[in-house]
Amino acid sequence: MKKFALLAPLAACLAAPVMAEEEQVIDPADVTKVYTQSALMFSGNSEVQWQGQIAGGLENGQQFALLSEATFDNKDNDENKFGLDYQTSRTQYFHVFNTGSSTLPKLGASLDYVNTRTNSVKNDLLSIGAVAAINPAYTGGLLVFPRAGVMTGSMEVLDAGMNGKDDLTGYSLGLITAVYLGDGGSYLSVMPEWQDLSGDEIEMQNLSIKASINVPLNSARTWWLNTRYDFTKSDLEVNGTDLSGDWETQAWLGVRHYF
Repeated sequence: MKKFALLAPLAACLAAPVMAEEEQVIDPADVTKVYTQSALMFSGNSEVQWQGQIAGGLENGQQFALLSEATFDNKDNDENKFGLDYQTSRTQYFHVFNTGSSTLPKLGASLDYVNTRTNSVKNDLLSIGAVAAINPAYTGGLLVFPRAGVMTGSMEVLDAGMNGKDDLTGYSLGLITAVYLGDGGSYLSVMPEWQDLSGDEIEMQNLSIKASINVPLNSARTWWLNTRYDFTKSDLEVNGTDLSGDWETQAWLGVRHYF
């Protein structure tokens, strides 16, 4: 996997002071706070990902967001060449409720649609999930958001000439954690997630761990430098044949803007 030369000076970015001329209200570390935003990310394997989100609020304090993201690659899977061939996309509606509980002050519910069209996998998956915010007073200041969801949809696997297509159902379990790095808004986030999907012909288990460091680039916190490292292990069985792979790693670097 290619490495980003720009990731090395990240520590210097964290050490750079963020001026406090304006009130700092944007806090992406709290995933139950939604913002209108857009981002462009580049991976060490020459993938390009665009993300966009429109957010709003209701008079009762509830918030909502509509998110869309798409990832592009080159059709030849050449890790040394960026491309704009469609790979996968996700569309999500997210709604945040105030619970009135001191232990779990916020609860979010989401509806996701995931579409994948690569050389080896095609799928259309729908997921309904929920995430809760635990009061940091009970976690030593660490931001902790447990999440769970149910999933269903179709998957087609094309690997080494094998063709398997199935309707799948399953679940996902995850944990989002974040810790602030100093007083400027920078934070470290670690997100482990487990997915388990099965049908008559296909069974899949996927473990992913995403670790990210995000740094504001201006005093208003409207521009951010985003870095992320993905670690993924998938166990796949198609018609009794094991197609499981090794651990895969992926590095991402990009810029995000909050409107």
